[in-house]
Amino acid sequence: MPQFELYTPKDLDEALRFMERGGENVAVVASGTDLLPRVRKKQIAPSVLMNISSFEDDLKYIRQSNGTIHVGALTTVTDLLDSPLFAERLSIVHEAAEKFGAPQIRNVATVGGNICSASSSEDLIPVFLALDARVELVSASGRRSLPLKDFIVGKRVTAIKQSEFLSEVFFQSPTGNSWTAFEKMGRRNMLIVAIVSEGLALTLEDDLQTVKSARIALNRIAGRVPALAEKTGDFLIGRRLTGETVEQARQLLASELKLTSDFRGSAAYRYEVAQAYLKRLIQRCLDNIRGIG
Repeated sequence: MPQFELYTPKDLDEALRFMERGGENVAVVASGTDLLPRVRKKQIAPSVLMNISSFEDDLKYIRQSNGTIHVGALTTVTDLLDSPLFAERLSIVHEAAEKFGAPQIRNVATVGGNICSASSSEDLIPVFLALDARVELVSASGRRSLPLKDFIVGKRVTAIKQSEFLSEVFFQSPTGNSWTAFEKMGRRNMLIVAIVSEGLALTLEDDLQTVKSARIALNRIAGRVPALAEKTGDFLIGRRLTGETVEQARQLLASELKLTSDFRGSAAYRYEVAQAYLKRLIQRCLDNIRGIG
């Protein structure tokens, strides 16, 4: 393990002041389920790890206010599983959390850490992209927010500044003729890095046939970071969900993807799974919307 200093500030204000003056080689850590293995493998070499795991009063919460759901950065995957907010229309969150690692990992892995890892192996990012989430970044100078899709710049690269860390992710709770769903494919049922993970947030017009909005997110679109299949989502808007429409969307998704092969699966297999999942997710959302409409 490379050498580093561990700094544990006494409160959030002290942490923010340290980040303001701490230089360019400070990494924020809570449970370290992603960060510490990367340090051990010498993929990154921070000189200081700042431990914020004790800031649960400030950064661990799931709450709803005026139709917006706020999830604190120190919220664990187990917390997501246990929250009644992530049932029915927001089942996408619960479904992703169920497929996340093993129970021991879910008990400590945090929402903030998963998002800031910014790679195709992070299951929560496609979920929050499908939900059109924003992230809040905090520093000694104040707070700012930006869309999650703009926060993820590249593999392991985010728009966060050195003086900031992520405090929460937030999104509008779906209402009316809306539903969400998630699927994940890997070589095992647990402790897997996804070959394909895919989320959908679908809203229908009052006729329960015509698409009002569709946000489709995958762990890979073109490259090794999660992203939205924007062309496919835009294509669905205003169209009736007939078999022909769904097939056209499947073909458009295939043309939008630029996938590669690796030891987990071939590009051809990933294309097939992504298209099959799109059809399955649409049908699941459609059936649930009609069931409550």
